[in-house]
Parts: sequence; structure tokens; C-alpha cells
Amino acid sequence: MRRLNHKLECKDCGTIYLNIPDDVNGTTAIACSTCGQFLGYWGELSRDFDRQGGQDGIFELKDGQIERKS
Repeated sequence: MRRLNHKLECKDCGTIYLNIPDDVNGTTAIACSTCGQFLGYWGELSRDFDRQGGQDGIFELKDGQIERKS
């Protein structure tokens, strides 16, 4: 897999850049950092990220931005 998709990609602007608060939990609402569109709740988004490789795969989550590991 070379590209993340599903719930993590903003339907409005197409970016994968999440606004994640410091005190995040499974029911925290997460919005796109680029346009502010609601993306889902942290529990479902983090499960989707894990299914697509998560921190142990080829992607990493750093400061709300999902980046391809080098």
C-alpha cells in the first residue's frame, strides 16, 4: 500500500492532516487541520490507521500529519 485512504482522507480537500488535541480519547471528534471538516471520532480513525499499517507499517503519525516513513 502506498497511499492511505478511507476515513483518514478529508472528503472536502483530499488531505490527510488531522487536528488531534492533547487529551484525545476514543470519543474525541477529529477535524481536518487544513479545512476544518469533521473526519470522525478518534477511536474509529485510529483503528482505520492501524488497519492500513499504522505506526508499525510504512506510515507514521507525527503532530497530526500522517507521513510515509523514509
